[in-house]
Amino acid sequence: MTTKKLIQVAIAGNPNIGKSTFFNNLTGSGQDVGNYPGVTVEKKEGLRKYKNIEINFIDLPGIYSLSAFSEDEVVARNFLIENKPDVIINVIDASNMERNLYLFTQITELNIPIIVVLSMSDILKSQGKVVDTKEMEAQLGVPVFNTIANKSTGIDKILDCLVSYSKNNKFKNQTRAKIDYGKDIKTEINKLDILILKSKNLSKFPSEWLSIKLLSNDPLVLQIVSKADNGTNILKQLKQSQVHLKEHLKKLETDLINIRYKFANSIVKIVIKKVYTQKVDISEIIDTFVLNKYLSIPVFALVVYIIFKFTFSFSMPFIKIFELFFNKFGQLIATIIPQGPIESLIVDGIIGGISGVFKFFPLILFMFLAIAFFEDSGYVARMAFVMDKIMNKFGLHGKSFLPLMLSTNGCAVPGILATRTLDSKRDKLITMFVVPFMVCGAKLPVFALIIETFFSVKHQTGIMFIMYLLSMAIALGVAKLLSKTILNGEISHFIMELPPYHLPTLKRLFLKMWERGWLYIHKTGTVILLTSMVVWFVFEYPKASVNENLSQSEQATIQLKHSLAGKIGKYFEPAFKPIGMDGNNVIVLLTGLIGKELIVSTLGTIYAIEDNDNHQSLKEKIASDKNWSPLKGITFLIFCLIYMPCIVSVSVFFKETDSSFKWLILLVIGNTILAWIASFIVFQLGTFLNLGA
Repeated sequence: MTTKKLIQVAIAGNPNIGKSTFFNNLTGSGQDVGNYPGVTVEKKEGLRKYKNIEINFIDLPGIYSLSAFSEDEVVARNFLIENKPDVIINVIDASNMERNLYLFTQITELNIPIIVVLSMSDILKSQGKVVDTKEMEAQLGVPVFNTIANKSTGIDKILDCLVSYSKNNKFKNQTRAKIDYGKDIKTEINKLDILILKSKNLSKFPSEWLSIKLLSNDPLVLQIVSKADNGTNILKQLKQSQVHLKEHLKKLETDLINIRYKFANSIVKIVIKKVYTQKVDISEIIDTFVLNKYLSIPVFALVVYIIFKFTFSFSMPFIKIFELFFNKFGQLIATIIPQGPIESLIVDGIIGGISGVFKFFPLILFMFLAIAFFEDSGYVARMAFVMDKIMNKFGLHGKSFLPLMLSTNGCAVPGILATRTLDSKRDKLITMFVVPFMVCGAKLPVFALIIETFFSVKHQTGIMFIMYLLSMAIALGVAKLLSKTILNGEISHFIMELPPYHLPTLKRLFLKMWERGWLYIHKTGTVILLTSMVVWFVFEYPKASVNENLSQSEQATIQLKHSLAGKIGKYFEPAFKPIGMDGNNVIVLLTGLIGKELIVSTLGTIYAIEDNDNHQSLKEKIASDKNWSPLKGITFLIFCLIYMPCIVSVSVFFKETDSSFKWLILLVIGNTILAWIASFIVFQLGTFLNLGA
């Protein structure tokens, strides 16, 4: 018997409750990932053949409600209303059931069959509690299943339920729990229902859901109704209903929310049973320090410092091994290939270029490992909570911290994409503007090289820590400026779950470390190889006629000035002289527009061409160059930190701002001008005070 597509199942739930893991367990490798039409929200679908039936699962974005506060919420509810799936699987965090049931109360009003799947049951059990699933089924009127997503527990039972209910049409007879809104609100809902049912344009919407959304002043629903036939009468009745309800209720929108939570609270009291009394709640004890009014910021700073200390301490021996390997490898290749353009291209261009970046791969890995530990332990969510009040003072939303965190030692691209979770366009725009100021994984090798070159081992962690603080200070300063000028407005409300603390597994930590590390290699590998070859070419050609009696160093200097790169650098050099940079620095910064990690590979290529002494490391060559100094090194880092982000980040930014050239120009030109001003102040002040010169 052949299979046929029979069931379409949407998976809905709050963010960070194991919904995606559950989806992966249901679908395995048969997934299709893209974007919903017309928006930048990720769409995941997966097919599963089970007992001769084909089931199509759609993983909706993680949402807290079906309101119109964020793009994710709008996309999720539009899909449910327009596509009308056969079943909605509502994934609910058993350890935080009241908050999760709020979404359930809204889903029930869509008149679509529901299955409730409880995740995090193991965490609830560790708290000395269990869920009475039979009682919960009776209270909600829907099937309820326990599952532990990361262990694939309960998957077959859920699939059996889907197949059985579909074959026997049990979903059509589902009598789901109804929210009691009280006599006054229910009366007005019925009045709106009657008018909505008379409108042909609104027939695809559940009338009760539409009525409640109208009473809640949902902007998108109001817009839809205003354009519908009979819309004028509906909106007229809405005004009358709202006036009437104001006489009996303090604030209708707040009361509707409170009624939903009251329902959720009553369910929790009935279905959650204590099996034993937990003696100590570890999460509460840790949070008394981590979230303390006076200790939270010092603890946050300490955690960041620990990440840097761990990264530098453990990665340095491996960096030296990588450095030694590339030096010996370059010398070996130089002895095999006859001296000439091919030998120079391979040794100076390719090996000299890629070695500068790839030797810092251990540093990237250890940084990812440290961050993964604090992510999986539950502390990163606390970071966002701790930073919320501070970020609000600078015009940023509390959830903006997560895109900034993603960009830190990762990449600005996922950081920009993560702003999709922000509710308002204003919050999203401000966050996208400041994400590129973070020290991403591409900037990290640049910072590591310059800091390692000009500062002793005991000061390296401190300098890196200061640069990270500087990046955050610049981001907050720019956010404040934007929020007070062109992006003035109110910050939307902040909601975030604080997961319980738990000890991460070594397997998951190393898996995360390797996945992110591999993405870094995959992103940079091909680009660095090609760019290193281009950089070598523009520094080697056109060839200058030189006196063979001159030393190799003198010949290289003449060739550099005569080359295409030398001419380009010379052209832009006057603009960079006031910030302590020469023509070579200009070329290096230009290649950094392709990817910031290319700054290191370009320096490697330049110094490999200028100096044939492969026994010296790149940092030794830079340190011995009279055109560099500790002050110029710091100025160089500040410029790299602030100026225009890489082309990939710029293109993603452009797309996420609905292809707005206005915002694109402000990002590209604004960041570069700010970088020049900041570098000018540091260099000129340092020169005046004779610091690091």
